[in-house]
Amino acid sequence: MARSEKAPRRKPRLRTELSELDEQRLQEAVALFGLPKAEVVRRLIRASVQAGPALSAENTRAVVQLASQVRMVGRNLSQVLKAIHRGQAVRIEDTEPVWRGLHEIVSAINDELTEITIAYGSKLRREARLSLPAELSGREQR
Repeated sequence: MARSEKAPRRKPRLRTELSELDEQRLQEAVALFGLPKAEVVRRLIRASVQAGPALSAENTRAVVQLASQVRMVGRNLSQVLKAIHRGQAVRIEDTEPVWRGLHEIVSAINDELTEITIAYGSKLRREARLSLPAELSGREQR
């Protein structure tokens, strides 16, 4: 059956199934931004293209470096555990500088990864024009 030349063309539609968790997240976004579901989805689609990939080339390099540091920490921990199992471990008091150093490295890695992901989330919200209410954005900066 041929379509009439005068009939208006329907806009493309998207019908999708969401997990319960994704539906919950969508409902949270709707409540947070005060927009209908369809508008939240449209804005996120547009913004994801405008904002570009989740990680910039610089952030990708940073993640690669952080992964290397995580592997180094893992090797250090493995060596300590092997020494303990062989009975070669020193007293726990003597290892405090090692544990403190490992903790500092892990904390720095965590801080950098948090900064990368928060920055991208902020960029995506700006591109989507999905600004947070003032009381929430103030809390985020603390």
